[in-house]
Amino acid sequence: MPRRVKSVTANHDSLRRALGRSWWVLFPCFLVLVLRLTVERTCSDPYDLLPALASNPVWGWPIAIVYVTSHAWLLGVYLLTAASVDSLVPSRVAFRSMWRADYMKVLLMAGAFLLEYLPVTIWRLVGTALHCAG
Repeated sequence: MPRRVKSVTANHDSLRRALGRSWWVLFPCFLVLVLRLTVERTCSDPYDLLPALASNPVWGWPIAIVYVTSHAWLLGVYLLTAASVDSLVPSRVAFRSMWRADYMKVLLMAGAFLLEYLPVTIWRLVGTALHCAG
């Protein structure tokens, strides 16, 4: 039995390192995309985001890949943390102890998701305040 536990822990460490390393490529791309989508929601048509880019497969596919992969990354962080503490609702302390030096990466990615999923109404109010919503 201890051998299996050691194997699972080694797998968790490998996955944690892989997620930490992939963040360096994924997060900057996702953050740029989120910021651009935020501008679109604030100052343009909030339901037709990046029409010139999204309608062109050369740009549409990479945008979709970054968007979906970022969601998978955050899901992977959650699942790995939940599995390591054997809880569906891991505490902040569990995330901090699991991700150690990479904890800030998790927080930054979660912050980007918070920005991405703020209601459109908020962005329209910001656009009105900036006199660019239309």
